[in-house]
Amino acid sequence: MRSFFLQRNISIDYIDFHNWDSIYTGDLNEKELSIFNNKKKAMDLFFNTEMPLNEIVKETGIVKSEIYRFASRCIVYDDNNKIMGYRGLISNNKIAPYIRKSLNKLDLTNFSGAFQLLLNTYPQLKIFLIDEYFKRSKVKNSARERKISYKNLHRKFINECRKLGIKSNDYPFNTTSLARKSVERFIKEISNKYIQEVSGINGEQSSMLLNNVNNSINSKSTITRPLERVEFDGHLLDVIVSIVFQTPKGEEIIDTLNRIWLLTVIDVATRAVIGYHLSFNKEYNEEDVKLCFQSAILPWKPKELTIPGLSYSKNAGFPSSKFSEAKYGVWDEISYDNAKSHLSKEIKDILTKQIGCTINMGPVAVPVNRPIVERLFKTIEENGFHRLPSTTGSNVLDPKRKDPEQNAIKFSITSEAIEELCDVIIANYNGYPHDGNDGFSPLEVFGSRIEQGMFIANLPEENRDSVTLFPIICVRQVKGNLEQGRRPFINYKNERYTSPELSRDFSMVSEKVTILINTEDLRTVVIYRQDGSKYGVLTCSGYWGTVQHSLKLRDAINKFRRERYFFYTDDEDPMDAFQAFLEENAINDKKLRNLLAEIKSYKKRYNIDSKNKEKKKVLVKLKKEQQILHQEVIDDRKVVTIEDISRDNPNNKQNDEFKSTHDLIIEQKINQREKCSMTANTNSVKDEINLNNINPEITETNYYDHLINVEKNKNKNKRKSISL
Repeated sequence: MRSFFLQRNISIDYIDFHNWDSIYTGDLNEKELSIFNNKKKAMDLFFNTEMPLNEIVKETGIVKSEIYRFASRCIVYDDNNKIMGYRGLISNNKIAPYIRKSLNKLDLTNFSGAFQLLLNTYPQLKIFLIDEYFKRSKVKNSARERKISYKNLHRKFINECRKLGIKSNDYPFNTTSLARKSVERFIKEISNKYIQEVSGINGEQSSMLLNNVNNSINSKSTITRPLERVEFDGHLLDVIVSIVFQTPKGEEIIDTLNRIWLLTVIDVATRAVIGYHLSFNKEYNEEDVKLCFQSAILPWKPKELTIPGLSYSKNAGFPSSKFSEAKYGVWDEISYDNAKSHLSKEIKDILTKQIGCTINMGPVAVPVNRPIVERLFKTIEENGFHRLPSTTGSNVLDPKRKDPEQNAIKFSITSEAIEELCDVIIANYNGYPHDGNDGFSPLEVFGSRIEQGMFIANLPEENRDSVTLFPIICVRQVKGNLEQGRRPFINYKNERYTSPELSRDFSMVSEKVTILINTEDLRTVVIYRQDGSKYGVLTCSGYWGTVQHSLKLRDAINKFRRERYFFYTDDEDPMDAFQAFLEENAINDKKLRNLLAEIKSYKKRYNIDSKNKEKKKVLVKLKKEQQILHQEVIDDRKVVTIEDISRDNPNNKQNDEFKSTHDLIIEQKINQREKCSMTANTNSVKDEINLNNINPEITETNYYDHLINVEKNKNKNKRKSISL
């Protein structure tokens, strides 16, 4: 072994020459390249062989002292505790900083190493700078600046130097800037050792990015299979939306809404949006989250577009509409943040029990853990809503923002138009080339992965109805009383639910049942016994059982009715009555306008208005048929009455002629008056009764109904009371 290693107590096996970093020499000229290669050859012979040093000198032409110097540079470790290796052979590459030995012979024109010598002489100055800048003081509840500036730090440093007794003619007081640049340089150099403290004093955003972006500890494995992981989040759209409605007097009003939320679910592997939902609430809730998940699972259908010039691109769509394997597809893992609507037990039960996925909420306030969905929102805004005249821009100083409220009213940018525009933007996004997919569209990548045989989990067919509903599950007790004649029923949201089967089954009274409630349609509920067997479907009593409505809308209607803001009778459609109330009062309240937009969107989503029109057409048709039938009954009664008159008055001149209804009414009234006059003198009380029996309001339309009532009264008088 060479004496070089023995003197330094270094084992030759400790130095791995073969793993030294290579050096790029493309920028060196011929002379520099020749010198470097000669040095490298000398080190290879020195470390990797037992060739005598004299022969190495002859082979390379480098003297012994230089060979030892180069070898010493190569085995030095840098600040990152990594051996220098061949980097020690690069010219002008400093291996160790310059160390000054004395301040007494300080040249006023040369201060090299003076600051480092000052810190070595007074180590408390170094501790002071570190504690003051990086806020590492151990004093509890000490008041400090959030981030101290270099100027104030230098001022405190000079005061500390005075406290240590440094004379005015010594360093740093004998310099023009009082070593201010040296203080800044020292803080910047040492910051690499205090990266957590530096990020902390620069704000939460800086600390969050430091801990979660490009961090090998938090690095994620590559996701390639479709629906292996999805990301979900909500975003407040940067656009002001208006709504058009009519007052009860027929005046058309257009006014602005609160900004609306866009909720999306996006596939990590393919960048394809698999579902979305628009919420008109000021803050989206768990019902909106459920509707977004429902949209991601159910097959997508394009909307009927009403905006001129707006259309879907040729390749637009969603995976559920393009690939049969993706219909009713469910994901393995979902990643979302810690918003309150995401933390509810109902949402967690839907994800873990019905969909069967794992939940990855990640740390609080770390949106970079969901980079794909965050980037999606930016793309949607830039390509869509930021181009509208009513955009609010990305911030208050954005030049795109200019009178958004006035423009929303001026150009009638309604909620219906935003729904159509959002559907087209997202569908077109799925069919447009994506940089994250190497220039392929999300749908192309999705289809390619399916062709490669990658598996997509689908919801079992028997559970698809429950996914459509995403029901609320609760327990209720069947009420009723046979002795009091109260048929069995259950209560939910202040309304009774029953069925023909349940109403006859008094054995169910007081039994607890599990009910499944479809929050999008509360007309019916499904009930199960405690043993898990299905009992049947119950229908809501009254008008609520015939009008499709959601849980959110019923709660809103009941709230406004309970607080006596409006009222509807049992024969009225609650949805229509509530909509009329909102249209009357929305002119003064933006929250009511958002609620009006919600009810309009709900009716449009389930095509309720057209269903009501068809229902009204059927009712009108039935009414006409009833009128025709009623007229036929009247005609039959006329014939019967004429035959009776002919039998009673055989000598009447009009026996062979048809008497009009008007003549019969007059004849009836004359007969009643004659009977009353004949009995007028017998008894005044009877006279009053007979006079009261005369009905002067008999008309041509109700005459025959009157005759029937007379016959009923005759039969009624013949009945005898029964004494028990």
